[in-house]
Amino acid sequence: MSQVKLRVSALCIRDGQVLLIEHKSFAPDDPQLPESYWILPGGAVERGETLDEAVQREMMEETGLACRVGTLLFIKELLYPYPGVVEQGSLHHSVSLGFYCTVTGGEMITGKDPEYPDDQQMIIRVSWIPLADLERYNLYPPFLADYIVARSPEEFQDAIPEFFDSCR
Repeated sequence: MSQVKLRVSALCIRDGQVLLIEHKSFAPDDPQLPESYWILPGGAVERGETLDEAVQREMMEETGLACRVGTLLFIKELLYPYPGVVEQGSLHHSVSLGFYCTVTGGEMITGKDPEYPDDQQMIIRVSWIPLADLERYNLYPPFLADYIVARSPEEFQDAIPEFFDSCR
């Protein structure tokens, strides 16, 4: 089995809306999963990069927006069968750290994942989604919509990190 991947994500809420990315499925052949889903901006931490630097880089790459990284909100572990990808072993295993962030500048774009060629990009679009409409969107991870709407933006600033396993 390959190493566990460390990932980061940014939860940005502004004017009653949350910043989300519509993303193609990493497992398009799995009938249990949708063709696309909405996720927080984020991605893998690179060797030698701090968590804050990783969040800021991923935000800029995927959304064109700069951010200030705040409180650690959640830790999400993902174990997923990844059939047919020999170099990853039999399971995808990642741990994602979700941070509360504030947008500080930039201009919103639909960004790119530099690890994929242009014809294989995974990001479909970037959008500010009204909190009141989240139930109409297919969010990943599954706990995300309930987690966001259960709190006011002020509560995120002093949140105690929560752990979510692969089943949630």
